[in-house]
Amino acid sequence: MIRVKAKPSILALVFLCIAFNSAGTAHAVIPQLLGPLSALLSIIPQILAVIGIAFLTVFVFARDWLKGLFYRIGESTPLKAITLILILTLLGGGAWVIYRGLQSGQPYAMTTTNVQLAKHDWPAFRGGIARTGQLDNLPGPTHPTVSWSFKGKGGVVVDFSSSPAVVGSRVYITAAQGSFFSSGGAVYCIDANSRTDLWGYDTPVQIFSSPTVVGGRVYVGEGFHQDADCRLHCLDANNGGAIWTFKTASHVESTPFVSQRKVYFGAGSDGLYCVDALEGKEIWHYPSIHVDMSPAVWKGKVYFGTGYGEYRIYAVDANSGAEIWSKRVDYPAWGSPSADGDTVFFGLGNGNFIESAEVPKGRVTARNAQTGEQIWEYEAEDSVLTAIAYRNGSVYFGSRDGHVYALNAADGALGWKSNIGHSVVSSPAVTESSVYVGADNGVIYKIRINDGRVVWQFDTDRINGGKPIYSSPAIANGKLYIGLKDYLLCLGGEETMKETLGLDDQ
Repeated sequence: MIRVKAKPSILALVFLCIAFNSAGTAHAVIPQLLGPLSALLSIIPQILAVIGIAFLTVFVFARDWLKGLFYRIGESTPLKAITLILILTLLGGGAWVIYRGLQSGQPYAMTTTNVQLAKHDWPAFRGGIARTGQLDNLPGPTHPTVSWSFKGKGGVVVDFSSSPAVVGSRVYITAAQGSFFSSGGAVYCIDANSRTDLWGYDTPVQIFSSPTVVGGRVYVGEGFHQDADCRLHCLDANNGGAIWTFKTASHVESTPFVSQRKVYFGAGSDGLYCVDALEGKEIWHYPSIHVDMSPAVWKGKVYFGTGYGEYRIYAVDANSGAEIWSKRVDYPAWGSPSADGDTVFFGLGNGNFIESAEVPKGRVTARNAQTGEQIWEYEAEDSVLTAIAYRNGSVYFGSRDGHVYALNAADGALGWKSNIGHSVVSSPAVTESSVYVGADNGVIYKIRINDGRVVWQFDTDRINGGKPIYSSPAIANGKLYIGLKDYLLCLGGEETMKETLGLDDQ
């Protein structure tokens, strides 16, 4: 039998086929957060295969040229020096990239000089128990003028789907981010006036949780639904330095609620935790349920719900975690609750942030804060995933049915129903005269609070490609701050200062 020796060109073709066949398509674990990053990561095997083929091709078909090149380098001292510099540069750059890829999961802080923080704290998702997205009571922007936009530093893809917290002249926001070699999360602190990146803090896992800021500290969870063994982080609000972390058995999508030197947060399938705000030590743990929403702390009780297993809403003692009441509800409990007086409000519904259920259902339920008994319920046409904002006797929320609602907080009577025409999973920011909300068509809307009329709309397509908005707006200093897929956006200019002199925010 005659054995035929494979030619080099055939070997190269075989190598090419094997490389590309082994480089299967990578699927994004969380497409709504890291779609662009997943696309980059998915082509890495193909890129490496192409580089390998290039080297193999040069070696097989241009060996004589390579020999001549090496000979000329060996005979020339300047060429030797240049070649050595190039090799060292490539090796150094490769080592740095690999090192950053391996170390990106380790927290670090980029610090600046300490800056005195403002008086207002931001202790919960949407700023406080009313979930209005503002604390200073100044009007929001009259016109949707772009003040500035911020994108993460370095060669990373950044997703600001979390919601900003604004304390004085500082904006705090979290992100999912990644590069070719790694993915993770980040916390950013940005000067609200100059857009300056004051500090950043990296986490080993991507972040969906929004930051809360109390007493010069930032509290934020890490992880998304598929993640386990995630942590709650406590950082120095001045410089981003890590103070402590608290490990859970699951993920911390929940935005923590800070009250009376305690931090309350949901930890996915690991239940609800209460830890000491100063030292990060566990005070109590309510296990055996899945909690992703931001809990509400009100008059000595903690209110929360679950969207897994048996759908229920709960009230437990804020000091001990002992259950006070739990009530079964018809739909998953996703919307972070708010409270006023003796009433607590929950948003309910099926589906998720990305799509509606086959048979969509949504509802807002008002419960007696002491007993959990139903006071009223309002049925929406699709899921209510937003927090329920309370202001001046009314509650405001968005729905996947494409509407923003205003209801009487006492009896649930419809005040108005504003047709946005696109799903709303971004929780509304509510000022004395306006409601601001983002929709999944990438548009930010300003709605008049007394009748639901849309005053203006701002299409983020020119900045962000019109991608869906999951972040909820914050109103502070007369401006609007909101996270987008690739940017943190600030709307509002000098004209808002006129409103502080008594002009109407219309």
